[in-house]
Amino acid sequence: MNKKITVYLKAFALLGTIVMMLFVSCGKDNPDPVVNPDLNLTLPASVDVVKGEVCTLPQDGIQVLTSDLIYLEKEGKLQACVVTESVEGHFSFRLPANFESASYKFYVKRGDRRIPFGSITINVISRQIPIKEGTTVYGVVETVDGVPVAGVVVSDGVETTQTDNEGIYQLKSKKETGYVFISVPSGYECELNGVFPDHYRTLVGTSTVPENHSFRLKKVDQTNYKIVFMGDMHVANRSTNNDIGQFKKVAADINNYVKSMGNTKVYGITLGDMTWDLYWYDRNYGPQDYHKTINEVLSGLPIYHTIGNHDNDMKAIGNKNAKNPFAVNIAPPYYSFNIGGVHYIMLDNVDCVTYNGDGSRNHIEGQIYDPQWDWLAKDLQYVDKSTPVLVMMHVPVFASTGVNTYSKNMKDADKLINALTGFQTVHYVTGHTHRSYNIVPEDAITGGRNIYEHNLSAICSDWWWSGNMTPGLLQATDGTPSGYGVWDITGKDIKWIYKCAGKDENFQFRTYDLNNITFSLEKDVPSLTNTSMKNKFNSIIAAYNGKQVGKNEVLINAWQKNKRWTCTVKTVDGKDLAVTEVSAYDPVQIMACTAKRMNSASCTSEPIGTAQNRHHWYKVVAPDADTDLVITVKDEFGHTWTETMERPKKFDVATYMIDIK
Repeated sequence: MNKKITVYLKAFALLGTIVMMLFVSCGKDNPDPVVNPDLNLTLPASVDVVKGEVCTLPQDGIQVLTSDLIYLEKEGKLQACVVTESVEGHFSFRLPANFESASYKFYVKRGDRRIPFGSITINVISRQIPIKEGTTVYGVVETVDGVPVAGVVVSDGVETTQTDNEGIYQLKSKKETGYVFISVPSGYECELNGVFPDHYRTLVGTSTVPENHSFRLKKVDQTNYKIVFMGDMHVANRSTNNDIGQFKKVAADINNYVKSMGNTKVYGITLGDMTWDLYWYDRNYGPQDYHKTINEVLSGLPIYHTIGNHDNDMKAIGNKNAKNPFAVNIAPPYYSFNIGGVHYIMLDNVDCVTYNGDGSRNHIEGQIYDPQWDWLAKDLQYVDKSTPVLVMMHVPVFASTGVNTYSKNMKDADKLINALTGFQTVHYVTGHTHRSYNIVPEDAITGGRNIYEHNLSAICSDWWWSGNMTPGLLQATDGTPSGYGVWDITGKDIKWIYKCAGKDENFQFRTYDLNNITFSLEKDVPSLTNTSMKNKFNSIIAAYNGKQVGKNEVLINAWQKNKRWTCTVKTVDGKDLAVTEVSAYDPVQIMACTAKRMNSASCTSEPIGTAQNRHHWYKVVAPDADTDLVITVKDEFGHTWTETMERPKKFDVATYMIDIK
């Protein structure tokens, strides 16, 4: 539908030649717009212009003169365009070199008068596309060399289609989500905006007006590549815990890791809560600021993003409005892409349908809201059942409830599992908990299906508290040091490991000699006065309150363990010791954060970052207090890590410090 803007202008003649200025600013050379009652012009909402050709617009009779100039304004900058033709029914003008597709305010300059005619979206395209009836979003997907890419899946989050042999797609979109994206095909990469892939566009036109959004791809070899999975970041520009300063150190570790991979392709995937909605307002640090920060501190890898509960606008009304800042600045709330032999799906399982603008953040965690279900079914139609499918969401599908025991955590867990029935291998990769646990098909919760869940610890660990209060001991509430998942993918073969920031991939567990670990109210939290918090602290330190001294117990925190891992312990003279799997509170987290956060008369509720009782531990009883132990942990891929534990082992900051440079 064309938007008709009728303006009546006072006519007057103009003789002479008008010299075109490509870029001008408002001033005496560009007088304020005025009304002239004799010029009658209809302006369409959108127009496509083939690169290098003139822009042609309709007119009733002859309204625009070849002696006029066309002015296009964007963000206060005016560009002047020469009128090349004006005949009955249309007029044409030439766009400046390097003109960018966008929405512009449109003016006709006649004499010393600049006359406004509203706005128009001008799309610069590589070729003219015959638009089918009902099409509202269309474009071309081609390589940077101009070669069409056929079979690319394109969607607006509701409707889905594929590009034809000429790389052209057309969607009958109602533009309900406000964006269009391509499911980047295997063997290709998008152009980048820093580390952000150019795989989606925000829709700007009304629901019935066709608009062009074309994409360019680069062909690459993805036979073997790495994925860096980054859990919750919570970058908020808070002075209380120096989150950005600490984030820069972890980011530097990621950059160094990417560089160490040489020619191996590395891609990044975040798992939600990159930002912190509260501090969009308290610290004026939102998605647009995160976009700038991550482009400044990370490089060398495209990064795809998952939305988390804290990435929604807490002062918005309704689901779509809550997600709009994320969609405009970071990524669509849900979408898909392909790398090598694997299909990746990003889902949004934080429903903000009840947001009412009061900042209460009453979202529904673990609920996949419509229209994702229909879109998911359409997306999976293009994927062979033998293709491994990785589903990234923020809220976990399952919850860790004990040693090798799990329950269903996500509201829509069964519905999601059923939606992926028939695919040979499905991996769920999630965040949110700031802890580590890994589910494999052997776990009862899977029902015998070949599904996995990797709940990844957080980049920010315990919301940056331990690293701020005890530098060198940045770790999550379960004792997992700050770090990121690293997946090695060759074809359809997938291996995974966790890399701690400041350490190499051989650092996979910590050991504790309980003979040398004691905590008490009197020693560690002398300023704590609140009775309920005293009781809480006592429950956390129950295993370390002095009663264990002399029992020769050793704890091993293997934060990524799953049912397929093994742990063996021998004395240095070769005697095998019995190993049991247990739950425990991490002593370093108590030392680094919990005691310091609770050691205050003002502590009346459990502080964020307090140590949590978790289930990825081994325990062994040594024969005495002095015998050294040889501890070996092995994962499902045959990686073996060994520590010769010299006992007695000290328990202090220096022993467990990790220097993240």
